[in-house]
Order: sequence, then structure tokens, then C-alpha cells
Amino acid sequence: MNNGAKKAKNNLCRDFFRHATTRGKSPALFVDNRLWSYEELAQHVSSLAGWIKSVYPAGNTAIGILANRSIEAYIGLLAALWSGNTYVPLNKRLPTPYIQNIIDRAGLRCLIVDPGSSQTLGSLSGPAPHISPLTLVSPFQPLETPQKHILIPPEEISQHQPCLAPVAVSPETTAYIMFTSGSTGRPKGIAPTVSNVHWFLDATQERYCLNKTDRFSQFNDLSWDPSVFDLFSAWKVGATSYVVPNHQMFVPSHFIRKHELTIWYSGPVQIQQLRHMRQLTPNSFPSLRLSLFVGEPFLAESARAWQAAASNSVVENVYGPTETTVVCLGQPLQDSPDCVTPERGHLAIGTPYSGATVTIINEHGEQCPDDTVGEIAISGPLVTPGYWKDPELSRATFVTLAGGNVPCYLTGDLGYRTPHGIFHFVGRKDNQLQLFGVRVEPEEVEYSLRKITGIDEAAVIGWPTLNGLVTGLVAFVSPGPIDAKQVQKALSSQLPTHMIPSRFIVMNSLPRNHNHKVDRNHLNEFLRRQEEPS
Repeated sequence: MNNGAKKAKNNLCRDFFRHATTRGKSPALFVDNRLWSYEELAQHVSSLAGWIKSVYPAGNTAIGILANRSIEAYIGLLAALWSGNTYVPLNKRLPTPYIQNIIDRAGLRCLIVDPGSSQTLGSLSGPAPHISPLTLVSPFQPLETPQKHILIPPEEISQHQPCLAPVAVSPETTAYIMFTSGSTGRPKGIAPTVSNVHWFLDATQERYCLNKTDRFSQFNDLSWDPSVFDLFSAWKVGATSYVVPNHQMFVPSHFIRKHELTIWYSGPVQIQQLRHMRQLTPNSFPSLRLSLFVGEPFLAESARAWQAAASNSVVENVYGPTETTVVCLGQPLQDSPDCVTPERGHLAIGTPYSGATVTIINEHGEQCPDDTVGEIAISGPLVTPGYWKDPELSRATFVTLAGGNVPCYLTGDLGYRTPHGIFHFVGRKDNQLQLFGVRVEPEEVEYSLRKITGIDEAAVIGWPTLNGLVTGLVAFVSPGPIDAKQVQKALSSQLPTHMIPSRFIVMNSLPRNHNHKVDRNHLNEFLRRQEEPS
């Protein structure tokens, strides 16, 4: 065992391997209505890792995971890491050209697939510019795939010598590559090192005291970085991760109760959905002891509703761009004046995790005084090396501040720090609008809308535009109905005239991107289509 631990040095699978060899019968993963122990999962992982190692002996190769909430997905990502390589999650709900773009950018030649991938595979090819067949690996069950690709079935994998222990890797080895939406429409690749991820796991453990009896939700899609917490924070301490099945994603209340989950992690939108379905009743989730919410501003009203349902749980808003390896600040719901951001109504983003340094800077890169709004800048061992194969974009956002000597990530988020050391988020630099020469923060208008109407969701868009200039505001709200004239009248007592939307569009729910954030591009496209001649 000691020899195996040495071989596994720095590998993200080292803790999983340790539990597989010391307490192998303990449950590691619940997926597809089945509980898998550390030992039996490790057997499948080591077998697939052996095949990967035989084909890519040098390691540090990107392996795509085109599988969703299936045993193949988890065996695949573990085997990629176990064999000294990198995993690249692919969300098959995204448009095929988007997935192909990621294949090209990451240079993926090998994909781990499951039966649900078959409809997507026919339209994909190997990475450009040298278009070639993809090698598709089905690690657990036979699969029919398009003839243009090379299929590696389970029986071929089993013919190779298994990789009995995780391969030792350098701290600077890329752990995974996740692609997030970019302002140009071209996905940005973010590639944390194993050192970045180990830092995050250690800081998380220090903050939350996770243990082997915990039952984690695995709610977040593998292509979104909170999934790293769902899986690797659980496996670090020998706990179990429970994969929420697709058919229970919208209303996961029964799943939480049935499996007596102790750790929940999702976006705040799940609270709104449960409230609409009348599934968020007092004391309905007594087993939860830690509930984390991420991805968008977490309304205090929603936090209190969840707290009533999960009365034994800490409820915390967590914050951190993917460029900083999952999250790096957190604010629990509590009775303190700094807990809620004034004029926004959402929880503060709180205090930094151990090792993270957070600074509020002005347009000259200088530190702002307390209670002064500026850009949130983050430094420390969590900051990733930069954007994947995009040095120009990396130089623009990964910088060294005046008087500093460590890399710093400029988040593009606006916020401030209070004299008590609590950080608050107030909006995005790129959401700011110039309306008749005056700066407008859409989040401020959205807060007033929610406060006046009691609606759950609001998104304010700059529209219409004339010669590239915003000339008005449109508000999307959910649910309805609302009386537009009455709302405008009420807003006029709280906001300047130029900040009052001229139109209100009611939707059943606001569109979300694959990371569960309000999709403002979709709303802009909706308005553009309305103006097109029929």
C-alpha cells in the first residue's frame, strides 16, 4: 500500500485509491440506481486506465468524457486521471458545433462514451485541421457507433494489463479542461493543474470539516466546475457521492430525502423551482448539514426559504470564477449586518478560503479603500495558469498588480470590502450599460423589480440599440402576471427615470445556460427576433 501511495504522488485519484485499498467495501458512488464501492469502482477504473496507458504511454493527453450521469462517465474521468492524463467533460446537451469546437481546441482523439451519446456521435469528427476518426471507448457495456469512428468495446479493454495504482504526476500537470462561454462566442478553455485542485480540496476540507459518513449530492454537470467538489471532496474523505438522475433534476426533493443526503450543492435556481412546485416545506430536508449555492446572486429570501426546509444545515453562498479552481469565498446565512448586500437583497460573497487573497482594485490597478466599489481581483495557489492555448486573452486577465509579485486574476466582477472584511458582489463590468451617457447597473434595477413585485426572477437588458448605443431598458420577469404601469409607477419612487424599463416581458421561467445562469444572450436574441419582419 505504501508503494502504491508513492506511485500515486500528486495524482487526483490518490485519496480514492487509498480508500479503495484500506476500506474498499465502503460506498463511493451511487449512480443508475446502484451503489458502487470504492473497491469495485477501482477495479473498473484500473482496467480502463491500463488501456489508456497502453495507447498514450507518455501521459498528459486530453481524454474527452461524452457521457452523462452514467457509470461510464465516472469510470472515464477517474481512469483518465488515474493513468496520468487529463479529462475534458463534454455536455451533450450543447449544440454539436459547440462540442466539435471543444474537440478541436482540446485536440481530443479519444472519447469515453455511454449509450446516451449515440445520437451526438454521428456528427462529430476528430480534431481539426487533420480530420480523423475518433476513438470511442465504451468501458462498461457494448455500444453501437457510427462506422466512421473506431470503437473500443469492454472486452478489448479487459485484454490489457490493468494499471494497479494511479500514476505519479507533476504538480503542474493539467487535471481537467473546462470550457466556459466567452464574450466572442468562442468557448474559453480553463485548465487547472493538479496543484490548483489539491489546494481547493484542502481549503474546502479546512472550511467544512467533511467526513466519511457524508452523503454528497452530485447535481452539477461534469462540464461545470462545482462537480469537482461533488466528487473529489467526497472521495478525499472516503464519503459517498450520489448522482441525481436526469428525471429528478428539476425537483430533487424526493432524492434528497430518500438518500438522506447531508451535503447539497447547486445553483439558487433550484430553490425557485422547488418553491414553485410547493416542495420546499419547513423541515423537509432534516438530513442536510451543509448547503452550498453558487453561480449567480443568492437572494436572502431564497436562502431563508431553504434554511426553513433544511433546519439542521449551514446555508452558504459561495463565489469563485472557474479561473480560480471552483470557488474561493463563502458567506453563510446568519443574523449580521454584513450578511446581505444593501440595495441588492442577495447574500454577500463573504470571506476568502484559506490561501486565497482577494483585492478590490480601481481602473489603475490600485487597491480601493473599504466600502469603495471596484473590480474583484484574486490571487493565490488557486489561480489557474491561464486560458488554454490563448496567451493573448490570458495576458489581459491574468496579471501582476502594481507592487505585487504573484499572478492575479481579474474577474470582471464588481464588488467592495467592508471594514469587517466581508466582500460583496454588486454586478459585472460587462453588464454595465451606458444609457444617455449615464452608467446603469442592471442588477440594481432587477433588485428593485423583485422587491416591488415579489417575483422570483428578473433580468434587465439594454434594448433597443441605435448605432451601437443602448437607448432603453427591457425587463424579463418570471412568473407573472404583472401590471406594467403600476410597476413603473412604483419604480419611479425608487429609481431615476432613465433606469425604469419601458417594456416588461413575462416568461414562465427565464432561460438558463448549461451552468444554470440566466442566459442574457438568449434574451437579446429573443428581442432581436421580435423586431425582424414577419
